[in-house]
Amino acid sequence: MAFATNNNLHTYTPEVFESGVDDWSDELALAETDVVNTIRIRWWNKYETPSQFDSSKLTDSQWTRTTVYKALYSYILPKLSTFRPEGDPFQTQITFYKERFEEEIDMQFGIGIDYDRDGDGSVDAETEIDRLVGDRLYR
Repeated sequence: MAFATNNNLHTYTPEVFESGVDDWSDELALAETDVVNTIRIRWWNKYETPSQFDSSKLTDSQWTRTTVYKALYSYILPKLSTFRPEGDPFQTQITFYKERFEEEIDMQFGIGIDYDRDGDGSVDAETEIDRLVGDRLYR
């Protein structure tokens, strides 16, 4: 299963399908790899053995919006942009979706990462949701 599909992308930005491209699956797959790598870097590798990470134990739906935002700002909108300062709405959208990506991934880390450690097909709220608390020390 994938974190995000063309249908998910269409929900957020139907206009990307008006450019003559009907399928953004490759870009969504690239974005999913980036999201998984971000999860590994910011969470798993800090607390667990890196070689034991299994992305199939993540809950796909938790990362749908994050993957769509990543695909938009890293892969889809740059393909549609002319990169000319005058009259290029895609440049503004790239910045917008990059900010949404950071907000969304931070929110998911704060809510808690669903990770089916025992592989039974369900996530136990007591033992299989890791919350990353970014408490700051104030002096």
